[in-house]
Amino acid sequence: MLVLGVDAGGTSSRAALFTVDGAPVGRGHAPGANPVTLGMDQACAHLTAAVQEAASSSLPHVSMVVMGLAGNPGACRELAGRVLRPLLPQSLPVRVVGDTVTAFAAGTSSPSGTVLISGTGAIAAKITDHEQTATADGYGWLLGDEGSGFWLGHAAARATVRALTALTALSARSAGGGLLMELVVRQLLPDGVGEDPVAQLAAAVHARPPLALAELAPLVSRAAEAGDPEARALVAEAAARLASMAAQVHEPGLPIVLAGGVLTSEGPVQRAVHDLLADAVTAGDPAGAAAWLAARVLLPEAEARARHAAFTT
Repeated sequence: MLVLGVDAGGTSSRAALFTVDGAPVGRGHAPGANPVTLGMDQACAHLTAAVQEAASSSLPHVSMVVMGLAGNPGACRELAGRVLRPLLPQSLPVRVVGDTVTAFAAGTSSPSGTVLISGTGAIAAKITDHEQTATADGYGWLLGDEGSGFWLGHAAARATVRALTALTALSARSAGGGLLMELVVRQLLPDGVGEDPVAQLAAAVHARPPLALAELAPLVSRAAEAGDPEARALVAEAAARLASMAAQVHEPGLPIVLAGGVLTSEGPVQRAVHDLLADAVTAGDPAGAAAWLAARVLLPEAEARARHAAFTT
């Protein structure tokens, strides 16, 4: 008996095929599949590729599917239907949940608690019986996502513009500015700076999609590790905003799971958030967690809990 789990956000789509006992059978990976930010057609193409890579000829033998998708719930249900209808029998049980539910399940077998996600975007969610029941932030890059990869990258670009402006005013472009500025300039202006580096940098940022600023987030971590004061201040502020976000929905005594690329990658942001949320655990594989959520429907509760690590590690 096989179960299929899918986890898809703005950056990547992952599918995992397991036996109901927790033995891995296949995995698939593709770019992001958020239908709101990417459009339905592109999200559908990416998600289909991930599912087909994971399951291929095994799809007719799948007994249950759980899909954790980021984006508007109605659009996510439509996306799931468009992807699965051509691939699976019409009668197959399919559950579509928010990616907050699969992210939480990736860190604990508990049915209830809090998940704090910082990836390209950021959100905190209260999970009750494997259902999202309350949220904080998650408003997207225009309105929120504080402490996210986008937030960090945007802050780094703004700090770099300010530093370049100050240095240009002093007619000393080649001196000072700090490591964070140097890393951002090198990333955005690989051919070097000319007479007006501020205008060059602004043009480089505006020439790319807004969410591409999230690619600068690792530079903040790198500079912070090297002791750059601007980067360390950004890390501390991001951690404080994320911890505050989690506090808005957290019920004391229940687990907190940290998820998303910013918080599952070893680095200064993860450590700073752990310092503020000492009892938090880091999520494992969210696609495997989606498969576990599918398997737990078919297993006795105690057995499902016992097999949680096999799916998510």
